[in-house]
Amino acid sequence: MWTNGWSVSHTSAILNFSSPGTLSVWLKQYQRDGIQGLERNKGRPTMSKHPFIQDKHDDEKTLEELKEELAYLRAENAVLKKLEELEQEKRRRTKKKRK
Repeated sequence: MWTNGWSVSHTSAILNFSSPGTLSVWLKQYQRDGIQGLERNKGRPTMSKHPFIQDKHDDEKTLEELKEELAYLRAENAVLKKLEELEQEKRRRTKKKRK
């Protein structure tokens, strides 16, 4: 791009990018951090552990730790149930539209 004097839009079209925005972001990262700014880790980042679920056995946990873990798991269960309920409602609506 710099050698040929091409614009970001022209270079994006030559490289068959769907949008010149990607190339613009890459250029900013390169100008800010050099080649290391363009390197990335592959895959998803690892998930952090749940704050209330520890690697101790239940026998080793205090009553307060067990209560916190129980409250966390109940909340997580409620969220999952609500998500399933919303998905079922969405399926029902799409079936009605198809008929």
